[in-house]
Amino acid sequence: MEKKTRVLVVDDNPVNIRLIRAILEKEGYETMSAIDGPAAIEVVMTGKPDLVLLDIFMGEMSGLDVCRIIKSEKETKDTPVIFVTGNTDDDVLQKAFESGGTDYVRKPINKAELLARIRSVLTQKGLMEKIVEQEKLQGVLEMAGAVCHEMNQPLQAVAWAVELLLNEAALEGPLSSAVRDIDRNIEKIGTITRKLQRITRYETMKYVGDTKIIDIERASS
Repeated sequence: MEKKTRVLVVDDNPVNIRLIRAILEKEGYETMSAIDGPAAIEVVMTGKPDLVLLDIFMGEMSGLDVCRIIKSEKETKDTPVIFVTGNTDDDVLQKAFESGGTDYVRKPINKAELLARIRSVLTQKGLMEKIVEQEKLQGVLEMAGAVCHEMNQPLQAVAWAVELLLNEAALEGPLSSAVRDIDRNIEKIGTITRKLQRITRYETMKYVGDTKIIDIERASS
């Protein structure tokens, strides 16, 4: 089942919250709400919404302050914020964008405008995530290629030494078996390095604790 996009609606007027949530839920969005700045920050940190609709003028903590805090935290800095405001003066909008806002919607809410702005911002977010993923992939592949390159020379030296032992020495018993095991494992390492150098797409798997590593068997060239 496809995960619904989660939108946090922040406004100090419960009527506005109910109106916006009704519009969004009818369109298939999952919604959350907060009625002031501190509550909004808590929901963002714990609920991890995909987007925040944020009223600018609220009680003791303004939407501008809330946005600055969201953008200052590593875990939430990439969460897009659309400001909702009845004041669209240039000075107000400039401060909204300077605080980290992505876009704005005017009050009173126009359904078509609201949905269009949300779709636009989510599309931008998706494109940015793809770009970041591609850059991450490129970095991983370049590192893998460099590691494989550095491994090849010592690996070849060990393989040559093992071949010399197998061809020239009269090995018997456990020693012969151990050398042949080394030879087989050298070939396995060679196969892995060659596969790493050809990877263009990869998936990760859980390793130890929260650590993830590349799943070599599921990687593709």
